[in-house]
Amino acid sequence: MIETGYLMTDFLHSAEWNSRPRIVAGMMSGTSLDGVDVCIAEFRSENGRDTFTVLHEHTRPFTRQEYQFFKNLIDREQPISIVCDANILLMSLYADTLRKAVDSHSDIQIDAIGIHGQTVWHSPQIHNVCGKNLRSTLQLASPSALAVEFGVPVVSDFRSADVALGGQGAPLIPMFDFSFLRSETQHVTALNIGGMANVTFIPPHSSHNDVIAFDTGPGNVWIDAAMLHYYGKRYDENGATARAGRIIQPMFNELQELGFVAAPPPKSTGREMFAQDYLEDVLRRHVRHFLPPEDAIATLTAFTAYSIAENVRRFGTPTTTLVASGGGVHNRYLIELLIQELPSAAYLPITSFGVSADAKESLCFGYLAYRTLGGRMSNIPSVTGASRPTILGSITLP
Repeated sequence: MIETGYLMTDFLHSAEWNSRPRIVAGMMSGTSLDGVDVCIAEFRSENGRDTFTVLHEHTRPFTRQEYQFFKNLIDREQPISIVCDANILLMSLYADTLRKAVDSHSDIQIDAIGIHGQTVWHSPQIHNVCGKNLRSTLQLASPSALAVEFGVPVVSDFRSADVALGGQGAPLIPMFDFSFLRSETQHVTALNIGGMANVTFIPPHSSHNDVIAFDTGPGNVWIDAAMLHYYGKRYDENGATARAGRIIQPMFNELQELGFVAAPPPKSTGREMFAQDYLEDVLRRHVRHFLPPEDAIATLTAFTAYSIAENVRRFGTPTTTLVASGGGVHNRYLIELLIQELPSAAYLPITSFGVSADAKESLCFGYLAYRTLGGRMSNIPSVTGASRPTILGSITLP
């Protein structure tokens, strides 16, 4: 068991938890299935404003075997035994990643862990099951395994409470965006390009109720899938493959007609809607034998940029400061296309705020855990559509 600064009474009394700075490890594995991210940060709340200092961040990429295992779990029907094994395998990978981060910084004593888990299904729209109208979302996680190993409380299952209140359960990052990225003078659009892409619109002088945020559609998910299909590669490094191709116009036109892009918020999505089967059908119909595969990558990249920009144009402010994060920012060609689509926007990388593009989401779930253990609400009903604000997540004791 690692040494921690955690006391059993700290999270039982929010005043005690909030009485001093807290070091929280946030952990995330996203729909891109690129690996496990951990970000250890110190959070403090003074004079009604939160601040953070990143102490360490680390990414543990999935091996090819692990990537395929989790991808099959999401894309194909699997027996419950595989789901059960996946739950524990994921926590083993989380534990390995956090152990490496902590062992390399012996002076860090963590107070808590916040984990998102791996989304394997997200269906917040009402659907009927056995005569009951349900909303549901499922993130694989076994917080007890981490709590026992590291000896600190673990906060998990962040989305379910919002879904239970009629919300989308996503996005949850807007609380972080509002707390740390808002400006008194400029309109800010926080953009995260992971497997899916999402935006947070933060007007100047805004309150929680002024924030709008939602998923815009695919981020890396289809680009990565097509790269694996045609080239056996997990992603398009720097967007070089897409840059070498040309847009297949009939394919691009079909993708533009997907209803989710123009649908008004609140809205959230995942691999359920932007599925592997649909992508394979699109590629089969539009990528003829005489077309080079880089044309498919170029078309999917152009559509990703378009879908993000179109949502900004429809529901946000094109003249905005665009703060970008997530693995998609490493795709230089995608960012170039996005800037072309939004010529009035000022582009600002998330590194300007003291956090790397890859660590923002894990840092966010560390922050949400910090708020939960302090008895503070973290969803934003104007974003998710929930009936009221609520404290997010379940606390698991060591």
